[in-house]
Amino acid sequence: MKYIPSEHYAYIMNKYHDQSKPFDPHKRFIRRDEIFSEATGLSGEEILNGILEQDERLVHLPHPVRKARALAYVLKNTRIACDRRDRFPAIHMVDRPLNATLIKSWKKEVFEKILPEVNQKIKSYERAGIVTIWPDFDHSTPVWDRVLELGFAGLLRESERARQRPDLTSEQNAFFEGIKITYEAILDFVGRLADLAATTEGSERLAAALKQIQYHPPKTFYEALLVDYLYFMICEHIEGLQVRSLSNFDRLFFDFYKRDRENGISEEELRTDLAHFFLQFTAIGNYWNQPVYLGGERADGTTEINELSYVFLDVYDQMGIYNPKIQIKVAKTTPKPFLQKALDMIRRGNNSIVFVSDATIRAALLRNDGATEEEARLAHVTGCYEYGIEGEYSCGMNYLNLLKPLEYALHEGCDGVTGEAVGRTSPSVSSYETFDELYAEYKKQLLFLIDSIVETVNSFEDYLHHMNPQSMLSATFPNALKRAKDALAAGTSALSVGFVADVADSLAMIKKHVFDNRELSLQELVQMLDRNFEGCEPFRRKLLADRDKYGNNRSLPDSLACDIIDFVTKHVSGRPNAALRGGHWHCGFHVARMSYTQGAKTAASANGRRLGEELSKNCSASMGQCREGATAAILSVTKIDATSFVGDACLDLGLLPTAVRGDDGLEAMYGLLMTFCKRGGHALHINVFDADTLRDAQEHPDRYQDLQIRVCGWNVLWNNINKEEQDGFIRQAEALIG
Repeated sequence: MKYIPSEHYAYIMNKYHDQSKPFDPHKRFIRRDEIFSEATGLSGEEILNGILEQDERLVHLPHPVRKARALAYVLKNTRIACDRRDRFPAIHMVDRPLNATLIKSWKKEVFEKILPEVNQKIKSYERAGIVTIWPDFDHSTPVWDRVLELGFAGLLRESERARQRPDLTSEQNAFFEGIKITYEAILDFVGRLADLAATTEGSERLAAALKQIQYHPPKTFYEALLVDYLYFMICEHIEGLQVRSLSNFDRLFFDFYKRDRENGISEEELRTDLAHFFLQFTAIGNYWNQPVYLGGERADGTTEINELSYVFLDVYDQMGIYNPKIQIKVAKTTPKPFLQKALDMIRRGNNSIVFVSDATIRAALLRNDGATEEEARLAHVTGCYEYGIEGEYSCGMNYLNLLKPLEYALHEGCDGVTGEAVGRTSPSVSSYETFDELYAEYKKQLLFLIDSIVETVNSFEDYLHHMNPQSMLSATFPNALKRAKDALAAGTSALSVGFVADVADSLAMIKKHVFDNRELSLQELVQMLDRNFEGCEPFRRKLLADRDKYGNNRSLPDSLACDIIDFVTKHVSGRPNAALRGGHWHCGFHVARMSYTQGAKTAASANGRRLGEELSKNCSASMGQCREGATAAILSVTKIDATSFVGDACLDLGLLPTAVRGDDGLEAMYGLLMTFCKRGGHALHINVFDADTLRDAQEHPDRYQDLQIRVCGWNVLWNNINKEEQDGFIRQAEALIG
C-alpha cells in the first residue's frame, strides 16, 4: 500500500481487530496480546469488574460524576501501546466498557422500572415491524472548531469558567463536575500515552506531539489529527457516545496543513500522516463506517475546497480503502475538477462517497429551524447524510414503516401478517367505494402511528442524560455550558420514515388495477395478498412489470410519494419533543437496515412484493423498479421538496459501467449530479455495477475480495453481505438495462 509499508499495515489493521478473526488473510496476523503489554494496564474483564466495584462505593453521587469517575478509571487502567510502525497510539478496546456497565444499568432502570409500559409498547411495535425505536446515543458531532481551537485543556478551562456563577443548583454543579473529572482524566491519559511513546523506539515524534496536545491546542497538522483521533476513541469507545463525524476536514485542517508546508514539512510527509489517520478507522472497521465531510462555502461565498481537499481524495484513492466514508457538500462554487475527481473514484469502484447539496441543507435549516445564515452555512453533516446545526444534539433512532398503515386500512385495523389489532379500527375492505376513501383511511392510520410514536419517544427522551450523561460532548457545546445542562438534555428529535416507493407503488397499483380499470375487486386483491400471491403468479408479474412505479418520472406514483411525504412532514415537523429537552421534531426518509429487518415482518404488498421480501431504500425506487434510467430517477426524487423538512431524502443511484466510461462518461456523471443539486435534491450516492459482474462475484467470491457496494448510507464489501441482499442488488442492476 502506498504510504504505509506492508509490515506497518499489518500491525495497524490488527490492533483493533478481534484476534480470533484476522482482518486480512493475506497479511501476517498479529495477535493483540503481542501489541498490548500486560504491564501497561488491566485486562478487559478486570476493567469491567473494576468499574462496577468502584461504582458500588459511589452510588450516592449523581450520574454525571459516577460516569466521569468510571471513565477516569478506564483511562488510568486500560492497556495502551505505541509502535514505530504506527504514527498513532493504540488503545485496548474493551468493547465500550461504560456501555456494558453503567449505561446498561441506567437504561434498564429507565425502561424496566420507571417506564415499563413504554418499554413493552416499543417491543411490541418492533416485533410487528411497525416501528423500530431505541435511545439515540449514536449520532453525536462535537463542535470540532472548539476542539481544535482550544484543545482538551482549553475545553476544561472554558467549562470551569462557565461554572463560576453563584446560582448553580446541585444538578448543575454535578454537570460541571462531570466535565472536570472527565477532562482531567483525558489530560492524564494523554500524558500516559506520551510517557509510553517516549520510551518506545521510533515513537519520538509521537511523544513530542502528545506532550504538546496534553496541555495546549494542536499547532501542526499531525497534532490536529491526533486530537481528532483521541477525541473519537475516548468518546465513542470508552465514554459510550458514537462520534458520527470527524469534522469538516478541509475547512478545519487546512490552516494546519498550510502552516506545516510553509514551515518546510514536505507534502509527502503530511500525506503519510493522513494515510495513517485513515487507516485507524479502517482498522476499527465499524459496520456503518466512520463519516468525515469536505466542502461547503465560506462566508464570502467562495468554496471551502482547497489544496488539502484534493490531497485528501488522492491519498484515500491510492490507499484503496472504504472507511472512513466521505461526504461532500456540493455548493454552487464547488470546483468541477474536484467533483469529477470524486466521481472518477466512484466509477472505478471506490464508491464510499455521498454528495449532499449545500443549498438544500441551508434552505431547510433556515426554513424549519430558524437557523441564522452562518449556522446554516456551517451545518455539520453526520452519520450517513444527516445534517444539523453545530452544537445541537438531534436524536433520530425511530424508524416508521409506511406500509403498515396500509395493511391496517385493508384489514380493519389489524396487522396483515399476525392478524393482531394494532391500528385504529378501519372500515371493512368492502366498504371502500373509491380510491380516495381508501387513501384517506390510510392517512388516518398513518397519523395514528405518528401520534403514538411521538408520544412514546417523548416519554423517554427526557431520561437520555440520566441513562448516558455526556461530559465530553457537552464541553464542546457553548449552549450546554451556558445552560449548565447536558448536551443530551436539549435538542431536536427525528422520525425516520421508510419505504416511500413501496407504499406509493402499492397505492398506485390499487388505484389503477382495482378502482380505475376494475380488473378485480379490492376484496379479491386483499385475499391475494393474504395468500402471498399463491396461485396468482401471472397477476403478481403483471404488477411487477407495470411501469407506473415511483422512480421513473411517472405522475401517478410520484404524486402519491410527494403527497405522503408532505403529510408526514405536516404532522411531524415542528411538534414539541420531550418537555425537559424543550426542542421540536424533524422527519427524514432514511431507512438504514430496516429494508431487511422490517421487510421480514411486512405482508405482501400490491406492488408485487411478497411477504418478508426487502423494502425500498431511502427515497429511491423499489429494488428492480428503476427502469427508465438515471435521469428519470432524479426527476422523481427531486419532485420532493427536501427543504420542507430537516432530514434525509437520499437517492441511491445505480449506473452501468458502460455508461460512465471515458471523458463522456465522466461528464455524464457530473451532469447527473448537477441536475440533482440544481433541482433541490438532498443527498445522492452512486453504485456503478452490472448484473453479470455481481452474479459472477456471488458465484466466485474469492475473485472479488475488494468489490464494494454502497448499501444505504455506508459501504460494505460485496462478500460481507448475505445472499438475500446480494440478490437485491443484482435485481437493481438488471433493471438498469430495462
